[in-house]
Amino acid sequence: MMLSRLQSLPRTTLLTIGVHALFCSVALAQDPAVTPPPLTPDAPPAAEPAAPAAPEAVAPAPADETPAPAPAPAQLPAELTTEQDVAPPPPPDAAPTEEKPWYSDFTLGAFVDAYAAVRSDNNSRPPFHYVPYGGYYHEAYVQANGFALAFAGLDASYSGEKFGATISLRFGPGVNRFYAANMSDIGIQNLTQAFVTYKPIEKLTFDLGQFGTIYGAEVLESWKNINYSRGALYYAMQPFWHTGLRANFAATDSLSFNGLIVNGVNNAFENNKTPSLGLQALLTPNDTFSLAAGYLGALNPREGQNGVFQHFVDVVATVTSGGFKLIANFDINFYHLPGEEDGDKFWGISVAPSYAFNDFFGVGLRYEYLQDSGNLWGMTKTRVAVDPEDEDNGAEVASKATFQTITATLDIKPIPGSSALVLRPEFRYEIAGNYYFYNRDSTLTKNFWTVMLGAVVTSM
Repeated sequence: MMLSRLQSLPRTTLLTIGVHALFCSVALAQDPAVTPPPLTPDAPPAAEPAAPAAPEAVAPAPADETPAPAPAPAQLPAELTTEQDVAPPPPPDAAPTEEKPWYSDFTLGAFVDAYAAVRSDNNSRPPFHYVPYGGYYHEAYVQANGFALAFAGLDASYSGEKFGATISLRFGPGVNRFYAANMSDIGIQNLTQAFVTYKPIEKLTFDLGQFGTIYGAEVLESWKNINYSRGALYYAMQPFWHTGLRANFAATDSLSFNGLIVNGVNNAFENNKTPSLGLQALLTPNDTFSLAAGYLGALNPREGQNGVFQHFVDVVATVTSGGFKLIANFDINFYHLPGEEDGDKFWGISVAPSYAFNDFFGVGLRYEYLQDSGNLWGMTKTRVAVDPEDEDNGAEVASKATFQTITATLDIKPIPGSSALVLRPEFRYEIAGNYYFYNRDSTLTKNFWTVMLGAVVTSM
């Protein structure tokens, strides 16, 4: 039917339809977004709007044939008014992010710590003033005149999303000073830390094994402290390490808690009826001030010196402003020695200000005062101190055990832009409450001094 009606049209009309069809094809090829209206059986193809160049004139259609109205041109959205404004097709999906390599969760660091020292006693201490491997009871630094290695160390750790592990190895004469004994019989003489970590949720972490203590202002690694030598408070009145379970909970961005269930203090195995329990709160309200307050208690402490941390309290406050830093540390411990009716206590305080003038040079000071009513550490009480001026030459002098230290340290990092090399020239002066030290001529004295130069190379 459609074909017969087309055949009955005049040639001029057929020519007009053909021209219009040609222009529609060209327009569709240039703009695929424009779709022509479908042809219907009862109407001829719709005429395309006039092109810029007018087509050849055509005769009007016969009166009995009314052409279908021309469709309106396709409308672009208001925000897309020209062909240049049409948004390009979306890019293909981005390539998936590469997974980080397996070794990125591992860290490795090493250091060597050595020194040279000149001491006022000229290595002339009698045997009863020795602790194992040289030095006085309160010392945690140099052990003799001359040159010596303090430590060589290696730290390795793995930190996964939920699990981790840490190993700290130390070698050198300082190892036995850290343990205050030779620990080779139980196989940990070169381990200062070895523990596994589990993090069940973002704010809670557990460590199980052997780890450094959470108490005190100073640590074993000298360059991390204000002074090169560790203080008498660090060595004589604080724990060094623990074996057991440690937990850390970050309550808020500024408040966290540490908890301990451990084998007492500096003890690889538990030989008490119950373990020791510890708790510490850490408050950091801003970048200027921080406060750590902790307690460690043992209900059934074992006999000997490791059992004296029966009721131990430790407080550390830090103030930082620009290059200035001030660290104050207070400790007190109430203990009861076996066989004695009355309890004793020791306590001490350390105040250490420092100032970094720039990245290469700084200065640090430290003052300490210690007191021990039971003379647990053998510091200047009746059983170790005698008056050399007494005519009986050996009469005991009854006195409370007191002790003071004054330390001045320079902090020098001579390599620009690097902290790998640290030089620490230092002078330390000590004052005992009674006759405790020895001069170069092996006579007793209350005073003692040390001049030292510490050198550390570290990748940590």
